[in-house]
Amino acid sequence: MDLLITPVPLFDKEMSVEAYYFRLQKGNDIIHASRATGILDGAMNSPAFEMLNAIGLEAFTMGKPIFVPVTNYMLLAGLERQCSQPPDKVIFLLDGEASVDEPYINAMTRIKGLGYRFGIQKITNAEVYAPILKLCDYIFLDHRIFDHAEQLRLRFDIVKMYRHLSIVFTHVHTMDIFQVIKGKYAGLFEGQFYRMPITKGPHAAAPLQTNLIQLLNSVRDEHFEFEDVAKIIQRDTALTISLLRLVNSPAIGAREKIKTISHAVTMLGQQEVRKWVTTAVSKMLGADKPAEITRLSLIRAKMCEALAPKFNMRAEAGGLFLMGLFSVLDAILERPMEEALGMVLVSDAIREALVEQKGPYYPVYQFILQYEGASWNAVSRTLIVRDIAAGDVYSAYTEALCWYRNLIEGQAEEEAE
Repeated sequence: MDLLITPVPLFDKEMSVEAYYFRLQKGNDIIHASRATGILDGAMNSPAFEMLNAIGLEAFTMGKPIFVPVTNYMLLAGLERQCSQPPDKVIFLLDGEASVDEPYINAMTRIKGLGYRFGIQKITNAEVYAPILKLCDYIFLDHRIFDHAEQLRLRFDIVKMYRHLSIVFTHVHTMDIFQVIKGKYAGLFEGQFYRMPITKGPHAAAPLQTNLIQLLNSVRDEHFEFEDVAKIIQRDTALTISLLRLVNSPAIGAREKIKTISHAVTMLGQQEVRKWVTTAVSKMLGADKPAEITRLSLIRAKMCEALAPKFNMRAEAGGLFLMGLFSVLDAILERPMEEALGMVLVSDAIREALVEQKGPYYPVYQFILQYEGASWNAVSRTLIVRDIAAGDVYSAYTEALCWYRNLIEGQAEEEAE
């Protein structure tokens, strides 16, 4: 599919993800100037719904609701017929170009009657948009308007007049800003604040984190010793349980009783052990962080791996996977990136990309960041320069999402046994 799309998390005050919203671009907005508005190409039908129906909501949001941008034309075309997702899982997101004419208001009223909800963003006039605001459930506010008295008054006049509206604060990019806003207002929060490392004061690695880091380092060598790996695993109950579940899973199918941790590691073999360590340890390292941190690192890792051939780096797919995995290590270990990477003994190529923003891996990392941030012009320039099709990027991203979903579902099944 010729679609660039990324789901953005919305957090509550406890930093739990409550919903996502789609940022999307249909086609390449540099090559196809007529498509620069993204969702207006094929104005009656939303490509987001086509994709949700084909892949499933679970892959994008793990069951959380999602805000989907819609246009005036889509309202009249019958949104509910395009969307096969349950009404409690989809929120239609309008913007400041929404029409207050009677046919559109009637369409909103009818769709609301089916159980769907509406949000609105980029609103500028409470009086003009009163008919729409009465039907909306959410309003998106850029927290940066707090520095502009006139804009701030306009927005909060809207909130006072329509107290049923829940606020989504956007562009919250630091933890300090998040702490200030959440202390004063109720709502949801969007921004990069959850990715920011806390680096004030000393932060010694906790004992369990030390075990996990040692385990990662132990499998870095191409010909690591099983006994060395086993000694680290047996110091951690969670690692031991995870390993034994894997060995006894249908995928591995152990044909004999496991006598020792060393025995279990040997049965898996080096390739499977390295694969298990990489994914299991990354999830455990971020266990005390927002779940979105782990999700972000794993999806980045898989997408980096999938894009390796497109950047003429097929032989470096494994290294690119690790780069994506460790790209939030500073937030997980609460220390500067250079120091965090020093603990896991990464290659020079990974360190250069994540610390110095240079080197052979950096173009892939830079592209991933541009994609996540919905910087579609920058993404499009890279597609042109490297002769990459938008459909290939879409495939890499959805492959990463589905891989993560299957990984989490497999873990949940193991825990339920």
